[in-house]
Amino acid sequence: MNQDIRKISYYFIGIIFLSLGVSLTLLSNLGAGGWDALTENISKLIDIKIGTIILLIGITLVLLAALIKREIPNLAALIVSAVTGKVINFWYYSVFKGSNFDNFMISFLILILGIIAIGLGCAMIFVTNFPKNHTETFVFSITNTFNLEYKFVKTAADTSALLISFILGLYLKDFSNFGIGTIINTFFMGNIIHFMMPTARKGLNLVLKN
Repeated sequence: MNQDIRKISYYFIGIIFLSLGVSLTLLSNLGAGGWDALTENISKLIDIKIGTIILLIGITLVLLAALIKREIPNLAALIVSAVTGKVINFWYYSVFKGSNFDNFMISFLILILGIIAIGLGCAMIFVTNFPKNHTETFVFSITNTFNLEYKFVKTAADTSALLISFILGLYLKDFSNFGIGTIINTFFMGNIIHFMMPTARKGLNLVLKN
């Protein structure tokens, strides 16, 4: 198999892991990351599927990233976000449709699996050097423009999204996507992705060698 095809396949497997992780954290009802909680709350507010909301947020963030970097908007990031949204819709509305985890230990296990999947999926996407999704495009536009550390900017962006999501939660009177998972996703996901990078890099090297 051509190396470029292998690299693209590895990249899309990363998107699948990321999308699975987002779906699992939302389904755990123990708290999702700031952007995921924001997406779900907007979805509840205007009754549109999560995947569509991801694309709308993606357009906003890609335009902001272009303004920050003073360059043409990264259309590839929008395509990635649209694909990611479709895969999340598949997991959330088809594979796990009607799933309800009442047992705390099962919910906690689902949450941890989701967080690991998000971290690994993001790391797999990053190591290929292919286009990132809208949130990471936005974060990297700030880190590269202002020479800031990724973990710091990632946490600040996730916290901002979480704050907006909390305000929407007050309006909706629904805080089902806030909890221990929110804390882990918001304040530690940058570290988790950083921790997963060597594993993702080894995986890519293994795929390209065979």
